[in-house]
Amino acid sequence: MLQIRRTAGRDGQAVVSAEGQVDLATAPELAGALAEAQGCGVNGIVVDLTGVDFLDSAGVRVLVEAAREAAAADVALSVRGATGWVARVLEITGVEEYLHVVPHQPAGSGDVDR
Repeated sequence: MLQIRRTAGRDGQAVVSAEGQVDLATAPELAGALAEAQGCGVNGIVVDLTGVDFLDSAGVRVLVEAAREAAAADVALSVRGATGWVARVLEITGVEEYLHVVPHQPAGSGDVDR
């Protein structure tokens, strides 16, 4: 099961937060939310994976495609909050840099984007 929430961030950015598992069955939901966020005329999209505990290749594909589409529209896309298995998948697939993955910062560690 996957729950997705989209909120307005700072400086014209959209924040798309996911909670649960991003896999073959749920990846289309994330893809739709990211496309919808980009279609709102934002200048940046932050994908918050703090609540995601599983990410497979379908989820990675969605993130890469969203980053490609965002770049083509001159919209910045970054990923934050990846920990555990999710962070490992992003690392071993080699997409960390392409997706502009922001290292996870535990609450209270000076993260001003809360």
